Amino acid sequence: MVRHIQFPSNKYLVRHLITTAPRHSYHSATYYERPGAETMDQKGYISCDFVVDIDADHIPTSCRHNHDYAICKACGAMFQGEKPLKCSECESTKFDKISWICDECLDVSKKQVFNLVENFLLKEFSIPLEDINLYFSGHRGYHVHLKTKEFLDLDQDARREISDYVTGEGFSFKIWDYRKIQNNMMGFSIEDPGWAGKIAKELYNILIQGEPRIIEVFEKPIYGKKLNAVLINNLISNRQYLINQISNKRKIWQVAGLSDKTWIRIFEILRDRIKADIDVVVSIDLHRLIRLEGSLHGKTGFKVMKIKYEDLKDFDPLKDALSFPDNQENTLDIEITAPISPKIRIGSTNYGPYNKGEKLKLPLNTALFLLCKDVAKLK
Repeated sequence: MVRHIQFPSNKYLVRHLITTAPRHSYHSATYYERPGAETMDQKGYISCDFVVDIDADHIPTSCRHNHDYAICKACGAMFQGEKPLKCSECESTKFDKISWICDECLDVSKKQVFNLVENFLLKEFSIPLEDINLYFSGHRGYHVHLKTKEFLDLDQDARREISDYVTGEGFSFKIWDYRKIQNNMMGFSIEDPGWAGKIAKELYNILIQGEPRIIEVFEKPIYGKKLNAVLINNLISNRQYLINQISNKRKIWQVAGLSDKTWIRIFEILRDRIKADIDVVVSIDLHRLIRLEGSLHGKTGFKVMKIKYEDLKDFDPLKDALSFPDNQENTLDIEITAPISPKIRIGSTNYGPYNKGEKLKLPLNTALFLLCKDVAKLK
């Protein structure tokens, strides 16, 4: 990676990109007095955008097992879904990883953007919408830039505190008055501010949807260990009692058979449903490089592009972020080089799956995507 380059104007930047044709292009999210200085100490730090990275790579999705796979570099064995720690055939630990995208991946990322903006940035931090800049990353997610002065001037510790808050990390539930008084478990009220109120509302919303929803949420949590059937049945048996307690703003949630440890696990499962699933490392970095608006993402060939928040609902990355006109006459001849090229929708057309050795004439956007994913070569 080539760093520490400063351009006097966009004209020089464009000329550089045309001349060098980098596969990936980034800019600094930080403002410096001397951006072109060769060392960080010489640059003169001023401030930094608060950048939030939301990416399906960091969010559990069921589709990942269907279209991602890893290939052992030593013996060529293929493993569907997540990359294993070591190859079961030859015990090598080195793999080539193929990470695909689909509508489910992209929808999960989009929902997390709405969650972050609506339930945290606007509602709790009161950030003006005009200070929230949203970008499609060009791959499986979005970047949110906060340009409010108070956020620009935050140090790394403060950024960590905010990141921990929106992800629900680093706190004790007892801070919010969760405790036992004699034999009664004191829960939260839907009127409580912050996370206490969020958890009470989430539990209430799940309970009123009935037994199937309760089973789904606590038997298949997003992260971590599920509740066992006996504990889930205890929740179901006491469903109406808990609904009445929460709706009447009573904090006594005592349920026979649910220990303090079990309630903590219930809260963790609820927290993971509420939190904004962001990449904390990006948000706390004061010298972060972020993808350049208008450039092409080297893993897809899609545009990195700014989006108006009001347009996000209808934004379709597999159609709206294509780099070239969707012209069926504009084609490339390619050959599939990977064992499998999973199905992909480009525009309104599905392509694949394809197998190794297939020779294809495909529309430019589709062929470019497969080339960038390293599953094909030019014929």
